[in-house]
Formats: sequence, C-alpha cells, structure tokens
Amino acid sequence: MKSTGIAAISLLLAACGSEPVAEEPVGSVSLTVQLSITDTIGVELGDSCYVFGYAADAARTDSIIYVLDMSRAQLRKYTPEGEYTGYIGGKGDGPGELYHPQGLELFPDGSTIIQDVNDLGLYNSDGEWEKHVLIHRSNWPGQHTITGADTFAILWHEFIREPSLILRKFIASYDMEGNFQAEFITDSIPVPAAPEDNTDVLNRSHFSHYFAGDINGNLYLVQRHSPEYRIFCHTSEGIAFDTLSLDLPVVEKTAYEISLEKRHIEEYLTGMGTSDVMQWIYEPDSFKEPIAGIWLGWEGNLWVLRGTEEIPVFDVWSIPQGEYLYKAELDLDVPPTEFLTFYINPYCKDFLAVHEDEAMVQRILLIEAQ
Repeated sequence: MKSTGIAAISLLLAACGSEPVAEEPVGSVSLTVQLSITDTIGVELGDSCYVFGYAADAARTDSIIYVLDMSRAQLRKYTPEGEYTGYIGGKGDGPGELYHPQGLELFPDGSTIIQDVNDLGLYNSDGEWEKHVLIHRSNWPGQHTITGADTFAILWHEFIREPSLILRKFIASYDMEGNFQAEFITDSIPVPAAPEDNTDVLNRSHFSHYFAGDINGNLYLVQRHSPEYRIFCHTSEGIAFDTLSLDLPVVEKTAYEISLEKRHIEEYLTGMGTSDVMQWIYEPDSFKEPIAGIWLGWEGNLWVLRGTEEIPVFDVWSIPQGEYLYKAELDLDVPPTEFLTFYINPYCKDFLAVHEDEAMVQRILLIEAQ
C-alpha cells in the first residue's frame, strides 16, 4: 500500500516542528541504516518523457521503474538508471486505455493492476491489457495492496439507502477474477453529517487507515487519528493475530502546523469536487500521528514511516513474526511548502519517493540503503 498525498502532510508537518525526536523504546534494536538519494527522474521543462503531469503512483523492481502519470493517463517505464523506455495505457476508453488512473499494484509474476476511474484493470508482464478485475463506475477504491500472488485488498465504500442513508466504508480482499475473499474492517457512517460531525465523518470516510499486505495473505492495519503507535495484524480470513507497537511520546502540533494541515486538506477535498452530503470543513488533530504510512518492503519486511520525526525515519519489522529489526533514516529536510510521498515494494531493495516542490513540479527520487 502507498502513502497518499494526504499522508505526506504528516511528514511535512514533522519537518516544521522543533520538538525533540522520539527516543527508541528501551530494549529495542539500536541498529540504524542510512538511506541516500542516488539520482532523480523528472524535469520542470524539456523532454516531455521526463515532465510529469501528475505522478499519482510509482513502483520499482531491479529492472524497471514505473511512474503512473494521472494527467497523461500513462504508466511510464524507466530503466534503473532513469532512461525512459515507453508507457502502458494512454488516454482513451478502449481496452487497455486509461482515463484518470489513480494507482497501481505489482504482482510477483510481473503483472500489474491499474486503478482507473471506472475499473481496476489487469495488465500482463509485457504491459498488455488482459481484463477488467473490478468495474465500479466512478466508485473507485481509495487504497490497494497485494495480499498474495493473485489476491489484493482495497479500501472501498458503498451507499446503503434503506432505512436511512449510510456510507459503508470497508477494507476487503479479492482475487484476480474480482471475487470477494474476506473483509478486514467496516464502518457505517450516517450521511449527511451535522456540521459539528464533519471532521469525524471525513476522518472515517477519507483518512481512516493505512494498510499493507504480505504475500501470505496477511494484512497490517493502522488506525489513523490515534496518538498510539499500533499496527494490527490480520490473517487472510480477517482474523486478528497480533499487534505491533512502540511506546513513543505524544508530539503536539504547533498552531502553524494545524493551520497548514487544515488548509492543505480543505484544498484537497475541494479539488475532489463538491458533494451534497459533506461540507469541506476540517479540523486537524492536535497531535502528530506516530505512523504516516506502511509498506511491504525488501525481504518481506514491513516498513513503517514515523510521522513525528524531523527527517524521514522508518521502523523496519520482520513479519508475521513481529520482530523489530532496525531503523532506516533519510537525511533530508522537507520545507513546509513541499511534499514527499514514498513508494516501497518487496521487489527491489531500493525504493522511490515523489518530491513535489512549491511550484508543483514533481521529480522521482531514487533511494537506496547504504
């Protein structure tokens, strides 16, 4: 699963604060791995193959880097050295063409599913369109993660209109035929919401969880808007089997950080369009979320981004054993007017981040562990 643009605000806010860095709990592993940026892909002006309209998602293997350009409706491909080699998709409504792609997932066999506005489409390892996995007619899932060689989990919703209007938000897994496998969590939200309930409804409907899956079908969930560092572990049948936790101090936001987050989220919600059931009024939490994203990374370990540090810091866990292995740090300051969104997967030791500057110019950062 990926850290979304909204998730990136946690890292942005962490970079603004002057609070001390949280100390590692007593008895945890003290090893720290240093991360470094080895190269970038992307330019502000010039060759159109390297100018991004909007990089909505990214992934990499040892042999290829994928960048999903929402504006151009392309899944662009680059070599590990950053050389452009072509694309999948293209603007259109025919088989294999894309309209407004939101996200992608890579599978162990090299196949890809791409989330578009109206469907979740499967492409084989050669980039050829295979079929629709799910058709949802603009009711697109919010997040994805693989949960095995041929299954995936999504955050989705449906409206239940009787006896009263309910927005049912849920996280569930499916196979590559679009068949339901298991449900991990659900929440029924009455709509429309009273003005005093707007923030709660938005948190539950738009910003509720981070999650990542492993290739054995297990799912690892983070409940957002909590001051506690907790990762809830579920089997492929949706049964809870463990909780990963660290005892970290609560870090409060400054008034400036709260105002910055409020403006960012309200602009994000407004950009999504208007709604008859929600007002775009948001009051951020007073504390920084201890977890700002989770991913399945190299060697099948779980990478957890802290949301309270001044630089990007990851906790790396062995799963499903739940053993804390080490920290990984990237010595990079992020100004409050810029964003950094990470994309980590298990197919390559190195990973990616999308950096967006104040002028909204995006570049792909290639990151490796030293």
